[in-house]
Amino acid sequence: MIGIISRRKYFQILTLLALVGFLCSCTPVRTKNIVDQVYELDPQGKIFVSKTLLENPPKTVAVLPFRSQIGEGRVEGSEELFNFLNRKDPSQPDSVGGMMRRAFFGQFAQLEFDHIKISRIDRILQREGLDTWEKMKSLPPQRLGELLGADAVIFGEVTHFDYYYVLLYSQLAVGLSMEMRDTKTGEVLWRAHDARRDHTARLVYDPIALAVGLVQVGFSMRAINMMRDMDEICRELVGTIPPPPTDE
Repeated sequence: MIGIISRRKYFQILTLLALVGFLCSCTPVRTKNIVDQVYELDPQGKIFVSKTLLENPPKTVAVLPFRSQIGEGRVEGSEELFNFLNRKDPSQPDSVGGMMRRAFFGQFAQLEFDHIKISRIDRILQREGLDTWEKMKSLPPQRLGELLGADAVIFGEVTHFDYYYVLLYSQLAVGLSMEMRDTKTGEVLWRAHDARRDHTARLVYDPIALAVGLVQVGFSMRAINMMRDMDEICRELVGTIPPPPTDE
């Protein structure tokens, strides 16, 4: 009798959690809901929006090249694994910063700002000898604005790009640290730090379930899943930027 009651409560809890997840997923949003925050073990990101961005937003914005904030270590190791899983030519791998930049630009381009093409930005920076993130960051925003013809510039750093795998558990983690600066005043208009973690775990009770669970967890580490998480973190961060008013 006790076992039946326990199982009944167990299934009631599962049903309730499934219902909450369904209701939260019915409405398309650009930011995390409570289910996302609990699932990703990330209760909140750090977001700052200036009053200037709300009242007098820039017209033209340039998304500058991103860099890996971690340096030598797990990001680079996971980048090599990503390129291997994605069957990229090892002699011409995409940098994690470049991939994240394109993912962010794809989401940011949906806002009603005037956007400068990434290829044009890179040509100008290369011409001026600004070939590293440190050189760009050390240059006054006013000078960057003059070179690029932009009212604001966005700097980006990759803080997480990680594969974790332990038998029946895997985790894909991506994170960004972003900053938008006004090129006339140098003021920080928007700043955001956030991470997204996608977990896969399996409980097993017999050898067959163990074999299936190992395959499922390993399958979750496909490159396409990491690309989806990259797109998701960029979508979530862009969702914190107040859109400029549209011209009537």
